[in-house]
Amino acid sequence: MKDPKENTHTPNHISEEERMKCILFAAALLIYGTYGWFNDDIYIPGKRGKGIHFHGAACTLIYGAFICGAANFISVIVDHYDKRNNETNYQKFAKVTRIIGLTLLFLGFIVSFVASWD
Repeated sequence: MKDPKENTHTPNHISEEERMKCILFAAALLIYGTYGWFNDDIYIPGKRGKGIHFHGAACTLIYGAFICGAANFISVIVDHYDKRNNETNYQKFAKVTRIIGLTLLFLGFIVSFVASWD
């Protein structure tokens, strides 16, 4: 017989405001990234300067980073509606998409920097 305490899982509750922010950020990343990728020019503004334009392979890498970021934001929303006890899976997914996204972003900067030598 199962112990009744085993089924005392409380699903994550993400506020409506937080879910809306995640939807908006994910949509912004996907729309801006897709537009930039199709035009072969993703522009990242700089805090104290002109910013950087990414073209070619660097543009594709940055777009991949945007997709990872959007997937990360969407996973927060999906976790809210998933009532199963698998928050650790969402945490792992968030970690993987964050690592892959940051790696692609870093590689995009390197490829852009190396391409500027030509």
